[in-house]
Amino acid sequence: MIEKTSFRLTTKILLLALGNVAVLGILFLAFVRLQLGQDLESFLMTTARERILSESRSIALEMRDSEASTWDQVLADHSSAHGVTFALYRGDGAWVAGEKLKLPEELKERMASPPGGRGREGGRSWGGPSREMPSARAMANFSPGPLLHIATSDSAYNYWVTMRTFIPAAGPEERPSRGMLVIASPNLLTNPFFFQLTPWILIGLVAMGVSILCWLPLVRGLTGSITQMTHATAKIAEGAFDTQVTVKRQDELGLLGASINRMAARLGAFTHGQKRFLGDVAHELRSPLGRMQLALGILDRKVDESGAAYVKDLADDVRVMASLTDGLLEFAKAEMRQGAVELGPVNLAEVVWRAVKAESRNGVQLEVEVDPLLMVNGEAECLFRAVANVLRNSVRYAGEQGPIVVAAGRIRGEVNLTVSDAGPGVPNDAVDQIFAPFYRLEYARDRESGGAGLGLAIVKSCVEVCGGRVSCRNLEPQGLEVSMVLAAT
Repeated sequence: MIEKTSFRLTTKILLLALGNVAVLGILFLAFVRLQLGQDLESFLMTTARERILSESRSIALEMRDSEASTWDQVLADHSSAHGVTFALYRGDGAWVAGEKLKLPEELKERMASPPGGRGREGGRSWGGPSREMPSARAMANFSPGPLLHIATSDSAYNYWVTMRTFIPAAGPEERPSRGMLVIASPNLLTNPFFFQLTPWILIGLVAMGVSILCWLPLVRGLTGSITQMTHATAKIAEGAFDTQVTVKRQDELGLLGASINRMAARLGAFTHGQKRFLGDVAHELRSPLGRMQLALGILDRKVDESGAAYVKDLADDVRVMASLTDGLLEFAKAEMRQGAVELGPVNLAEVVWRAVKAESRNGVQLEVEVDPLLMVNGEAECLFRAVANVLRNSVRYAGEQGPIVVAAGRIRGEVNLTVSDAGPGVPNDAVDQIFAPFYRLEYARDRESGGAGLGLAIVKSCVEVCGGRVSCRNLEPQGLEVSMVLAAT
């Protein structure tokens, strides 16, 4: 019987592969962080640069074409649309429009100091205070400056981005001036305005997919070979020593498969030799035991009363030996017949009633619940021997403790024949052993109540000859149920 695993090997290996990819990704990010240091945010925002420039240009043009009183609303609309906060400041840090923000000191210093480059207006810097203002022609051909700086703080807005821009004239007597567009956000990586997470997710999925495609052939090859060997060893454990593993690999698993094949062949040879030996010994013992029983019968009529007790004890021992020999011969025959029996449709009810008639005893209640038309695939004599042996055990150990019920039902192309009683059952650790040859429970080891331990072993052999399987379980509050599963026809 093959037990189901709680966690498949395929899943473990694929999770290991994905975990390997994840660890490599984390190490890569740590390396990038170490190399870039404070510029990591700038690296991550590379794809957002054009989007920020486009939004800054759009804001500046809308402010140029609208009244100064509506500038706050223009910035508020853009803030609401993109999930960030836009605010406009002069080069000296004075607030112009948008939400009044508490700027970080680092950002104020950056805004107050020249960026080090030269603008297009008069060779002057775009940032910092200056008395020279851009011309109207420059405003008409406006294009915002490059991304200036990214700053971080511990306030409500953790990330700050500044962009050099023009401030349109607020009235007819004023002139356009240089300024800073400040973009504030509480987060960076989760804000789609700054960082587009979708491409990175796609890259991760592609990496995982490539890893799975690389690992999957190896994993399927390993698990396929292991599964085949698991099924083969399970069949060998059930006695099917002709089972062979298909050996196509040239690695360690291939060597293991070849070893399993050699082991199965040797076990089959040993087991076949043992069965033949048991059968031959049992057959050879029957003749001398028969002569001994005949001689004891003659001796019993001639011996006086002083020796009658000894003759009786000797006759009992010979009878036990004869019974054991018959059991051995029956067991050997059942084992040797595996694979050599011609199976066909058998009326299960007829077999059951025949066994009930043979094993019924006075004072023992036997109940049969089998459909008279129920047919199974098997061999009538083997099935009769199996059912009769199970009934014999139930009658011997539980016949006086309640009815013995023989029932059968069809389930998904199979017939489950059960024999249940209300006896003491068996210890839980013996449930899987009672079908082994010569296995007897402690309370069944005396001459009066116990046999040779071959009855249920014969049941198992006879059922397997018919292509079925047998098992047993304890019932609650007491009792034992033996189940024989056969193919339905």
